[in-house]
Amino acid sequence: MNEDLISSAVSFLSDPNVASSPLTKKVEFLESKGLNQQEIEEALNRANASHSTSSTGVSRAPSAPEPQPPIDYYNMAPPPLPERSWKDYFIMATATAGVTYGLYQVVSKYLVPSIIPPSQSTIEDDKTRMEEEFIKIDKLLEQLSTDQSDIKEQNENKLKEIDVVIENVNDFLAKYNKDKLSFDDDLRLMKSEIQNLKNSVEKNMDMTKDSVKFELSEITAELDSLKQLLRSRGAITSETKGDGPSRKLAPVSSIPSASDILKRAKEKRSGTREPEVSERAPNEENGSTKVEAASSDKPEPFTAPGITKPVTLGGVTAAGIPEWQLRDKEKQLEESSPSIPSWQQQQKTNNDIVKDNIANIGVPSWQLNAQKNPEEEAAQ
Repeated sequence: MNEDLISSAVSFLSDPNVASSPLTKKVEFLESKGLNQQEIEEALNRANASHSTSSTGVSRAPSAPEPQPPIDYYNMAPPPLPERSWKDYFIMATATAGVTYGLYQVVSKYLVPSIIPPSQSTIEDDKTRMEEEFIKIDKLLEQLSTDQSDIKEQNENKLKEIDVVIENVNDFLAKYNKDKLSFDDDLRLMKSEIQNLKNSVEKNMDMTKDSVKFELSEITAELDSLKQLLRSRGAITSETKGDGPSRKLAPVSSIPSASDILKRAKEKRSGTREPEVSERAPNEENGSTKVEAASSDKPEPFTAPGITKPVTLGGVTAAGIPEWQLRDKEKQLEESSPSIPSWQQQQKTNNDIVKDNIANIGVPSWQLNAQKNPEEEAAQ
């Protein structure tokens, strides 16, 4: 704050002629004199303080106040200018120097070159500098062109490599697709073969199961017939015991076991098979021949009581088939009709021959062969 202005404002406000004027006019007058709001407030405070002290001193005197003439604000003289200190001069000098230097620079850089042309030496120097810059620019452009050509060549090489890689990938994909198709075909073929093999295995298993069942049923029937023969043989032996000479009976060791029966059935099935009608007669003839050959060294047969025909072959008892069964067989043979076709008669004749041989012999040929084999082994 400027103390000189504040003191002049206080003296102005302390004037008795000004004290009765409105406050707004006082403030406007002080602002017109260059005082700011803070200085005006300070001046008002000081003026009020001095006015209060003067009013207290005047109130002690009981004299009546004298009338004051009206104040003429427009004809009042301006307050005296404040005194300037060295700071104001320093600021003024600094501002003047700055403005002067700025004007000098503007004139020397912009006005003088445009008005006065440059000298020849300056032009030569500028030309030399420009040529040097052009040379640098040319070198830089050459370097850029060289780098660009190198980069272009590298890019072309990379593009060629990429093309080669793409071709390899395409070839690999084509080969893979071809191999995949062939693999799929092989897989489908393998699946079909496996399915066919499975079906054939199942079919063969079913056939084998059926054949095994059939063979087992045949073996069971043969075992049942053997049991019946053994029972009837035992009964005949007990009946004829002490009545006549003892008969030769097939030993128990001559009866083959179930494993031997299965083995013979497998050997029979593995051989070449012919039609049933043409196969049975030669087999039975061979069987009868073997039985006759096996019984060549046996004692003479004898006639058992109650049986019309010899029931032994080679001295081996035929299990004592009853007489009524033999009569029924003969009657069936005699009652065969001649009107039956020849092939049926031949088949029936073959079957009857087989049955007659079984009825007359009592023991199957393979049992007699089984009996003969242990004897030959013992002789050896």
